[in-house]
Amino acid sequence: MSEFYYSYSYIILPLHIMSAVIWVGAMIGFIMSSYPAIKQIPNEKLMVRTSIRTLKRLFGLFLIVSISLLISGLMISIGALYNEKDPLLATIISTKEILWLFMFINVAYSYFKILEAKKRCQASDSLGADDNIRLVSNYLIMINIFLGIIAAYFGLMLRN
Repeated sequence: MSEFYYSYSYIILPLHIMSAVIWVGAMIGFIMSSYPAIKQIPNEKLMVRTSIRTLKRLFGLFLIVSISLLISGLMISIGALYNEKDPLLATIISTKEILWLFMFINVAYSYFKILEAKKRCQASDSLGADDNIRLVSNYLIMINIFLGIIAAYFGLMLRN
């Protein structure tokens, strides 16, 4: 695996970095631009439906990006032989993998809440649907942004 990684590191490493930037950047973009604009829709039911559609598309992107992050991250952590180089590097890799795992679980839970919001919206429970949308938009995505920035910092530590 080490030979494969070093032969294709010029593809694997930029793919990993671009995937991480897309993951965290899309969350920041949603929080900073899309969600505030959606909240200004005066019709509450229309606002909830628009939020659900927007979040489902965003989370479809997250699925693709998370698969790319998983594959490229495993190739890097196994292929670069960090475990054999320095125990500190191995600890950083393990911490980074735990952060991304927690972020993926958070995204999966968020998607579950979006599906629950869709069911509530279809059952004409706009208030319950809005609560789920607020949970995802105001808290769960913010947690992932924070963890993603920490994971990116650890990635920078590995580069140096």
